[in-house]
Amino acid sequence: MKKITLSILLLLSILSFGQSVSVTVTELKVLNMDARTINFGTNVQSVNVSITATVTTSYNEDPTALGKIAVYYKRNSHTQGPSIPTNGFDGSFQMMNGRTQSKTFKITLYRSDFDDFGGNVYVQYSPPGNTLLNYKSDIINVTKIPDPISNNVISGNQTINEGQSTSAISGSTPSGGDGTFIYTWQQKVANGSWMNISGATNKNYSPGVLTSTTSYRRIVTSAAYAVTSTSNEVTVTVISLPTIENNVITLNGNNISGSLPTGGTGTYQYSWIVYIDEVPAPDGFVIEGSGQNLEIPSWLHNEYWEGENIKWPMYIYRRVASGNKFSDSNWVEIPLLNSNRTSLTETNLQSELDEIMTVYPNPTSEEVNFATNFSTNKEINIVVYSDKLQNEKSVFRGVVEPNQVVNWNIPSGYQKGLYYYKILSGNKKVKSGKIIIR
Repeated sequence: MKKITLSILLLLSILSFGQSVSVTVTELKVLNMDARTINFGTNVQSVNVSITATVTTSYNEDPTALGKIAVYYKRNSHTQGPSIPTNGFDGSFQMMNGRTQSKTFKITLYRSDFDDFGGNVYVQYSPPGNTLLNYKSDIINVTKIPDPISNNVISGNQTINEGQSTSAISGSTPSGGDGTFIYTWQQKVANGSWMNISGATNKNYSPGVLTSTTSYRRIVTSAAYAVTSTSNEVTVTVISLPTIENNVITLNGNNISGSLPTGGTGTYQYSWIVYIDEVPAPDGFVIEGSGQNLEIPSWLHNEYWEGENIKWPMYIYRRVASGNKFSDSNWVEIPLLNSNRTSLTETNLQSELDEIMTVYPNPTSEEVNFATNFSTNKEINIVVYSDKLQNEKSVFRGVVEPNQVVNWNIPSGYQKGLYYYKILSGNKKVKSGKIIIR
């Protein structure tokens, strides 16, 4: 095998010894106009090309011998071999003029024959009797101006209530460019500026829940970012909702009646929120599955009482939601109830709360006065606590006479901030609240 290969190479070297061959494109016309390159303009799908190539050789033993000459085109980004267009090949090319002969090809090239980065065209000559020797001309560059993007249309104008979810905004499938598209969605709130929407890169877009009138448009990019198109605008008009009003609850025995609210969307969701010890507090929780009115669950009474003694007072209020609007009602104290007691009406509760104490000055920096309005002597315990204190501190324990004022001098080591107090009579808390030390 090595001997055969070496023999062929030796023969070729003998044939080509002292002989030179060149192929030159001497004339190029595109659409009947002289040109140096071939360019596909916007929306141009094909071009008629005339290429005249001249072959020159320094030695021609037989002018009538048949050689081969052809036009080749090739994409820039493809590794596959070049192709010959229709009417681009002559397998009977003769050097009739001795050492110089020309050939004119009239061919049609198509936009689809080249990629976004264009390609090239050249002429190749193969001498008679040689299948391994080829001579090529210089390449002719082929370029493409991308088609403009068309059919970039979006739809989905709509009117919704504030806080309501929108329907999706639909976008058409564009055409033009290189056939591959990148989508960027933009929004403009009211009369503001257009801004890109992070992560919105699909053909369609769903805005979700809105609280303000917002406009949208789609930017389509193609052909390696060289061509862009901006769609029409779509507007989602948001109707502002009125504030929720008439959110009032009334205690009647073991039941709480709630008024029918107004405002919002006219459709309401209710939740009942319970706080322990004071309102508001960080340990509030929601009673699930409740509606406009509420029958107080029995398990709450078990939490409220321990035998005949109070554990912690509990308060409850109703939260109403409609659209993106919220409203909190007044709050009431959950009535006392167990096997040995009956539920207390608001009048009963008020009579117990009449025997309270007034705390002043508040805010304060040096002392606090706890003024009683008890009608009889009563044994009380005044407890102060906060996040800053390791434990609760009893600042007074003893019997007070009617209308007595208990004075507490604030220790110098107390830091400024928010403190809490509770006043117990026996095992029952009769009052609680906050003290601000400044």
